[in-house]
Amino acid sequence: MYYKHDRDHDHIVKSQELQAIIVEQILAMCVNKARFNELKDATQRVASLSRYSLRKYLFYLIEYGIISYQGQNQVYVITWEGLNLLSIINIEKRIRQSDIEDLVICLE
Repeated sequence: MYYKHDRDHDHIVKSQELQAIIVEQILAMCVNKARFNELKDATQRVASLSRYSLRKYLFYLIEYGIISYQGQNQVYVITWEGLNLLSIINIEKRIRQSDIEDLVICLE
């Protein structure tokens, strides 16, 4: 996590940087509802991510309304905001015509 100075409000604003390649995997899996272990397996294909780090990703994605957690079924589900973000990631991949390994998503 890094801090960015917001010049308009003269205070410190916290931001969270997430790797787009990991976010893309999480969102793609959440389209059809996904359990934690399924997300862990999917993210392992693109990056070495600990269970703790995956939980942090899920926490921030839930906090910003990108995915939701359905506790009764113990599944993560993509939201409309998440579908929009997944679309933006796919557009960025097409524009770059390459992988998105260096792309970072900043949540503020």
